[in-house]
Amino acid sequence: MMISSDNLVSFIINKSALTNEARANLGLLAEIIKSGDPEAVYTITGYADAGTGSSKGNERLSQERAQNVYNCLVKEFGVNEKQLRIDYKGGVDNMFYNDPRLSRAVITRGE
Repeated sequence: MMISSDNLVSFIINKSALTNEARANLGLLAEIIKSGDPEAVYTITGYADAGTGSSKGNERLSQERAQNVYNCLVKEFGVNEKQLRIDYKGGVDNMFYNDPRLSRAVITRGE
């Protein structure tokens, strides 16, 4: 049995497109999800860094980022959409290592 850990995908400032590196990491996460408990639910939470952009823009950007991760997991890697939930937090202060780049992210956590 595989055990899932949190997964972080970071984004370029003001962008919501996934890089190939992010897609590769999501492919690995998809394998873990599909081989695990079919009743497990994973929350995909989008973020933007509060230091750039407007509050409204960061809200939209964090939602787009979460949606793009969801779409990749479902459409590219065949994860059951019933196992995924989308959330988004808008602009946030630095979450990791006082580095705003790491707050331009989507974090996927198993529940």
